[in-house]
Amino acid sequence: MTRTLITLLALAVVLTGMGARANGGGLDTLTVERAVQLALDHHPSLRSAEANVRGAVAGHKGAIAGYLPAITFSASATHNEGVFVFNPSVPSRNQIYSNYTGGFQAQQTLFDFGKTINRVSASTDLADAAASDFVSARELVRVNVQIAYYGLLAARGVAAVNDEAVSQAEKHLLQAKAFYSVGTRPRFDVTKAEVDLANAKVNQIIAANQMQVAQVQLENAMGFHPDKLYTVSESLPSPLIAVTMDSARALALLHRPELQAAHLRAEAARSQAHAAWDQHLPTLSAVGTWNWNGFDPSPLYPRWTAGIQLTFPIFQGFSLDAQVEQANAAADAAQAAFDTQAQSVLLEVEQAYLGLKEAEERKVATAKLVEQADENFNLAQRQYAAGVGTAIEVADAQLSRSNAQITNIQAQYDYITSLVRLRRALGTAAD
Repeated sequence: MTRTLITLLALAVVLTGMGARANGGGLDTLTVERAVQLALDHHPSLRSAEANVRGAVAGHKGAIAGYLPAITFSASATHNEGVFVFNPSVPSRNQIYSNYTGGFQAQQTLFDFGKTINRVSASTDLADAAASDFVSARELVRVNVQIAYYGLLAARGVAAVNDEAVSQAEKHLLQAKAFYSVGTRPRFDVTKAEVDLANAKVNQIIAANQMQVAQVQLENAMGFHPDKLYTVSESLPSPLIAVTMDSARALALLHRPELQAAHLRAEAARSQAHAAWDQHLPTLSAVGTWNWNGFDPSPLYPRWTAGIQLTFPIFQGFSLDAQVEQANAAADAAQAAFDTQAQSVLLEVEQAYLGLKEAEERKVATAKLVEQADENFNLAQRQYAAGVGTAIEVADAQLSRSNAQITNIQAQYDYITSLVRLRRALGTAAD
């Protein structure tokens, strides 16, 4: 119970800020932290998760009501008119009268052999599970925004490479025209440079469109579309503290909110199964009434009763046995769902861990590739300027250089997104 209240208090603090923060007006520069905060403030999936928490808390309140007395008030007024026959020896006669009744009825369960306790325990676990689902939804939104944010940075880097390729193609075209005008190069070099420039512009258009698509994907991940132009800052995540595969698995099993939610639901299902079986046991209650009764609205005469009531189900047409069997099956299913979730989490951790290692190695390899491609392009340019190289060699070198730069950018951001995914897999995305 205490754990639930602490969790829900923290949730209430979070939700108090939702919708109260700035709506993005005047947004000039977007950082990844700001993008995540906008998503946490606006993403519709979080409203759904929050509604599920409120529903689970309401269910918990309903279960606690079993500890409290039930008090009802009822009142009635009846009018009677007609011929009444008391017995054959008394002549019948007409009677007209009214009857007024009002009163309170109270009932308090004294002991029900664990039925209420198990229902409250189940509702507590379900409320905690809903709170864990809310945390999981926030982490998923956070990770999706980060991946989309870094995807936009990668698209922007690719667009810059293509812009540079267009600039280099324009310079090469001017150079080829100059050599052709003085007769040191054939017309082929000019037409080849023109074709290369056209291809570079096509790639530039594609890259610019991909950057716009990446921006739309980021705004969709945030659940928020700014009404003003903004720039995206080059903010990178802090590196992950070195972990082994075994420690990564252990961290995930300890911190993943999905696992916590699945475990709590399994516990709740077991409590519900116990509560279902407890219906075979008696219930001891205290009952009492306080009524007013009379033939006229005034005066009404009071009367009260008090007593102890014991109810014991003898035979319910095997419905209780069916409910117990159904609850046990639900408990087994919830436990199986937890085991399945644990396997899924471990698989996600292993894939993210291996993916990060692969991306880290590829990042180093592509950095060397860019270095070699730059050297090759500079050499091809010098040879062409000296009259010993060909236009084809320059074009090939430029293409190889652009491809190497794009490959390196993709490797850099693959490493970053792999880092984000591993943190998500470990359940430490918010750290």
